[in-house]
Amino acid sequence: MSAPTSLATTDAAPVLPEPVSRRGISEAQWRTLANNLYPGANTQSVLMVWDYCAARKLDPMKKPCHIVLMKVKDAKTGTYDWRDVVMPGIYEYRTTAQRTGQYLGHTKPEYGPTVTVASVDAPDWCEMTIYRHHPAVGRVEFPVRVYFAEVVATDKDGKPNARWTKAPIQMLTKCTEAAGLREAFPDEFGGESTAEEMDGRTMDVDAKPLLPQPPRRRSDTAAIDVPLDEPAGTVATGRDPGEEG
Repeated sequence: MSAPTSLATTDAAPVLPEPVSRRGISEAQWRTLANNLYPGANTQSVLMVWDYCAARKLDPMKKPCHIVLMKVKDAKTGTYDWRDVVMPGIYEYRTTAQRTGQYLGHTKPEYGPTVTVASVDAPDWCEMTIYRHHPAVGRVEFPVRVYFAEVVATDKDGKPNARWTKAPIQMLTKCTEAAGLREAFPDEFGGESTAEEMDGRTMDVDAKPLLPQPPRRRSDTAAIDVPLDEPAGTVATGRDPGEEG
């Protein structure tokens, strides 16, 4: 990994750190990404977002994916480490499905009776049917049902986290839609979960330790003015629990 690159300035314009300029990111784009779309995020993680969107042919300015601070377990050692993970939001799922030209939408969500899970009142389940066009048979239906108790994200005390406590129906509906889109478009999404589904969860992976990263930045100063290294790596591709959907 290269040494941190400090910002140099001239009378004409500031000079972006090399890892930023090499990707063709403009000053305006970098300021927007680091100061507005992902404020407080590690600068290496912001570059991970850019690379993810480039690979998926997505516009990073529309925030199709999210930086999630997750507790990741190393399957070999059993130890845990906090890492930034880039994950798709439900917006990316919708965009990718529409791009296939075969997505025909979904039914209105239906909900089960109200239950209480860890002091939160929410529907027991949500279900909907995703429609996809098949050239040989026409419209194909993919019905899904997702149970609140199975997807709700909880904190260390076993209680639903802040987002699930504030908007349990919205979060359950997003998880149901994501599950349905994966069933209808497995070739597009594989087994990759959305940020909404992974909110507050621990990820078990056979992971190699990452190189040390700078502290997460919490500043309203221009993002262009911070040292920047290359991303040390990721443990997953593909949130922001507050994303509206």
